Amino acid sequence: MKDALTNLRQRARADFRLGVYLAFAALALGLVLPLAFVRFAQGAPLHGALNLAVVAFIVGCTTVALRGGNLDRLGVVASIGTVVGGCAAAAVSTSGALWLYPIILAIAVLVGPAVSLSLCLAAVVFLWIEGAAQAAGDPLALSASLASTGIFAAVFARHAGRRRALLEQMATVDPLTGAENRRALEVEIAIAIAGFRRDGRPIALAVTDLDHFKRVNDRHGHEVGDRVLQDFVRLVQSSVRRTDRLFRYGGEEFVLLMPGTDELGLELAMSHLRSQVRDGLRAAGDSVTVSIGAAVLAPGEDRDAWFGRADHALYRAKDGGRNRLVIDAPGR
Repeated sequence: MKDALTNLRQRARADFRLGVYLAFAALALGLVLPLAFVRFAQGAPLHGALNLAVVAFIVGCTTVALRGGNLDRLGVVASIGTVVGGCAAAAVSTSGALWLYPIILAIAVLVGPAVSLSLCLAAVVFLWIEGAAQAAGDPLALSASLASTGIFAAVFARHAGRRRALLEQMATVDPLTGAENRRALEVEIAIAIAGFRRDGRPIALAVTDLDHFKRVNDRHGHEVGDRVLQDFVRLVQSSVRRTDRLFRYGGEEFVLLMPGTDELGLELAMSHLRSQVRDGLRAAGDSVTVSIGAAVLAPGEDRDAWFGRADHALYRAKDGGRNRLVIDAPGR
């Protein structure tokens, strides 16, 4: 349970939108669900049924988000669905339009300004056409306040999103090489393991280490060493698939996370990479090679066991003479 909560916190920190879905679900279960039972007790079954439908929709969207769904597409679906729910609440009750205010604030962080403002405008138009705006008592004030809320929310979300993206880049990207860093790796490993347990799609992990890198720094200086690291990252990223993720683990050690890769695919990809490095990576004219240890995630395996097998395979590759690839298979 503790590990699951830690994983959830890491994922929410990695993508702010996931935190918004969790907050949405908490509010739906803590506020809207009890309100549904109150409505049923008050003899308003239509209101109660609408509240239950909204709760089910929000919980469903949150479940999809937690299961690794595409948050861009899900954001559009969730935004449209909640705005429709808010409009329906306004149609069945004069006070229902009040739900549109928190909805408009929330969707501004789930989708871009264009979509959120369009949905805000659509809600205002619906209130006028359906008559809910007039029923509220002051249709112009209601419309103007909803539009103002939508505009301010969109502007704030846009600026906050830019700052958040910059901070996330600073927190998750290695400034020297441009590869993702160790912090990002831990989050992605947790997501990868959760995905494997859910759908069984194979995923591989490779730990790479540049051979005799200290000698490069000693002979040619750290400036040349830094360029070698940068060249290595560019070479790797041009040699693997776009879906493969490269992380700088520390010093001259990097980790590749490769979704949809079984043991055969892993061997082919890493053999190709090792050859590319041997033939294309240079330090002031001297050839630089790489040792690779790798493993495909096994059923029931946790992060430490999986990473440990790849790391031990790397040590075997280096002990075996370097410039080698060793793949650890469970049971060997």
